[in-house]
Amino acid sequence: MASVVHRGPGPNAVIGGMRVSYLARSDETADGLGIYRVAMDPRTPGAGLHRHARLTETFSVEAGRLALHVDGADHDLGPGDFALIPPGVAHAFANRGDRPVRFTLSFAPALGREGFFEGLARLAVEGRLGDAAAMTDLMARYDQEPLAGFAGWSSVSG
Repeated sequence: MASVVHRGPGPNAVIGGMRVSYLARSDETADGLGIYRVAMDPRTPGAGLHRHARLTETFSVEAGRLALHVDGADHDLGPGDFALIPPGVAHAFANRGDRPVRFTLSFAPALGREGFFEGLARLAVEGRLGDAAAMTDLMARYDQEPLAGFAGWSSVSG
């Protein structure tokens, strides 16, 4: 089934100052690929340090500056920059700047990634992004291993 996405009425998941819009859902790709547009307000946390056992993740920055920490090194990605994170590689991201950032994020295989974003959105509304038990449970269901606690999910540092 082909899919054409036009700008919709709003994001599919809101996690604090991060808005995620689904471009290619896992159910549309037989779980082979998930593609998402992400918009982040200034000084907004994205994801704390973590890794995936099976997922390959990509970031393609369209506007603003994205702080990306990969395998122990910090990177500042701007428009046109791209990063590929293979399985097993530790990474984290945030918008540490004073301007919004927009990027396309993909996961292969998708492993139902929309459920992860929707779970994070629920925890954010409940003020529970720092709840270790809830975060650990959510991450375990979506091939995500936290590596440095959960502070990076609710606050921007550095």
